[in-house]
Amino acid sequence: MSWELILLLAAITYGSRAAALLLLPSLPHRLRVVLDRMPSALFAGLAAHSLVQPGLGLVEMPILAATAGAVVAAPLRSLPICLLSGVAAYLLWSTLP
Repeated sequence: MSWELILLLAAITYGSRAAALLLLPSLPHRLRVVLDRMPSALFAGLAAHSLVQPGLGLVEMPILAATAGAVVAAPLRSLPICLLSGVAAYLLWSTLP
C-alpha cells in the first residue's frame, strides 16, 4: 500500500466525518445518551473476541501486550495515544528475549 493511497483514504475518512458533523442535524438527547454508551461495549466485545483463537486459546503474547498497552492508555480518552501505546507494548514485547 502506497503513502498516496493511505493519505487519500485518510482524507476520505476524515472528510466524510467532518461533512457529517457539519451537515447532519443533531440527534435527540435520549438517542445520543444511548449511542454514547454503545461504542465502548461494542469495542470491548470485538476486542475480547479477537483475543481468543477457536480451539487454540489465547493469542500470542505480543498481541496481548499490545492490548494491555492500549487498555492502560484508555483512560486518557485519546485514540492516537491508545494506538501508540499498543504499538509500543507490542514492539517492546517482541524484542524481549
